[in-house]
Amino acid sequence: MTDTRAIAVIDIGKTNAKLVVWDARTSAILFEASRANHSIDGPPYRHLDVDGLWNFYIAALQDAARETVIGRIVVTTHGATVAVLAGDELALPVVDYENTYAPKINLAYDGARDDFADSRSPCLPAGLNFGRQIFALEQTFPEEMARATDFLPYPQYWAWRLSGVKASEVTSLGCHSDLWRPHQADWSDLAKTCGWAGKFAPMRKARDVLGEILPEIAAKTGLPTDCKIHCGIHDSNASLVPLIAKVEQPFSLVSSGTWTICFSVGAHARPDLDEHRDTLCNVDLNGNAVPSARFMGGREYAFLADGHTDNPDFSDIKRLMASDCLAVPSFAEAGGPFGHLVGHVINKAELRTARDKAALATMYCALMVDYDLEMIGSDGPVIVEGPFATNTTFCQLLASLRPGQQVFASTDSSGTSYGAALLTGQTQMHQSRGSTRIDPVEDSGILAYKNLWRNKLTMSTES
Repeated sequence: MTDTRAIAVIDIGKTNAKLVVWDARTSAILFEASRANHSIDGPPYRHLDVDGLWNFYIAALQDAARETVIGRIVVTTHGATVAVLAGDELALPVVDYENTYAPKINLAYDGARDDFADSRSPCLPAGLNFGRQIFALEQTFPEEMARATDFLPYPQYWAWRLSGVKASEVTSLGCHSDLWRPHQADWSDLAKTCGWAGKFAPMRKARDVLGEILPEIAAKTGLPTDCKIHCGIHDSNASLVPLIAKVEQPFSLVSSGTWTICFSVGAHARPDLDEHRDTLCNVDLNGNAVPSARFMGGREYAFLADGHTDNPDFSDIKRLMASDCLAVPSFAEAGGPFGHLVGHVINKAELRTARDKAALATMYCALMVDYDLEMIGSDGPVIVEGPFATNTTFCQLLASLRPGQQVFASTDSSGTSYGAALLTGQTQMHQSRGSTRIDPVEDSGILAYKNLWRNKLTMSTES
C-alpha cells in the first residue's frame, strides 16, 4: 500500500546542506531549507561539522513538520567519507576528505592498496580514498581505533543517528574508497587484510527501511513516531536513480556541482580506464559497475568566472574562440584528469569583462566534460543535470563537441534529492523528470578550438 505522506530528503553536499520535502502524490516540493556546509580545521585534524549539521536538520525537520506530515526520510550525501564508531559514539571526528597526510603515511598506504585493475579506485590525493583515512587514523590514533566497533559510510551514519540501526551500502563503498571490487561485488584485499571489512556494518540496499525514527527525535521534531528511515545513498548515484528506471541504456549522465561526475551507464564495451586521469568505476544502487570520470567542475568554474554568476551568450564564446583565449587545466586542488598540472590562461588580456570570464569558464568546463566522456566510452544520449544544465551555452558547446550523441539538459534542479526520494518506492511519484534536447551550434570554430585546447594540453603534459 502506498504511503502518501511526504518524503524528507537529507541532502548533504560538500558545499551546501539541504532538507527537501517531497509530496509523494504530485512530486511537488513542499518544503526546502539549506545552509552552507563548513568544515572544522582542527584539532585533531580537518573534520566535518556533524554537530552543526545535526542541529540544522533537527531545526529544519521541526519547521517542516509544522507544515506537512512526513512519513519517510532518506539521506544522500557526498562520498569519500566514513564515520568510525565506538559503540554508540563517534570514536573520532568524521574526517574531511580534503584533510592531508604526512608523506610517510601516504607512502605506506600506497604500498598496501589494491591494484587499480582490481579495485577500479584511482590513487587520489588527500583523503579522497577513504581507505587512506582509516589507515591514517590507525597510524595516528591507535588507542581510539582499537576501541572502534563499527565503520559506517556517511549516508548510513546519518541514517543511524535517526533510526539507531547501523548499516553499510554499496554506492558509498564503491565511490573510490579502495575497499570494494566493483566487478566482483566484493571487498578489496586491503579491506580484508586490514580487518576493516569485518568492522563495516551489515550491507543493506539503498532503498531498504532500516527502522522507524528514534522516539526522542520524533518528540523533538514533531515527526510521526512511525516515520520510516531508509538506508540512503551516495549523492551522485542518487541522480542516476530516475534515469536507470526510465532511460534506455546505454546513456551517460553529467552530474554537476562542486564535483562534475560523468557516468557511462550500460555501455557494452569496458573502457580502458586510466587511474592517473581520475577515471574509476562507481557502483550504482543495483551493485553494477559504472565507468566514471570526474573533476571539480563547480570549483574550477567559480575560479575562472571570478565569482560572476550570469551565464554567457554564445556571442561571448565566439569572441574568445576567435582570439584563442584558452584555460588550460587544472584550477582545483584535488582530483580531475590533470590534477598534477598547474592551470593557466592563454591570452588572458582578452578577458575584458565579467561576462568574458564566465564565457571562459563555460568553455573550459565543456571541454573538460567532453574529455571525461571520451575517456569512459560514453555512448547513447548525454543528460546534463545540476548547475551546468541551466547554462544553455555550456550545453550547446557540449552538443557541438559531441555531434554523435544527443545532449539533454535536465529541467529539474533537484535531481539528487528527487532520486533519493524515489528510493522510498512511493509509486505515485512521477518516475521521470523533464529535460530539454539541446541542438549543437553550427560553428566550425568550436572543433578547431577543441583541437587547439588539446594541443596546448599535450604540451603542458609533456613539459
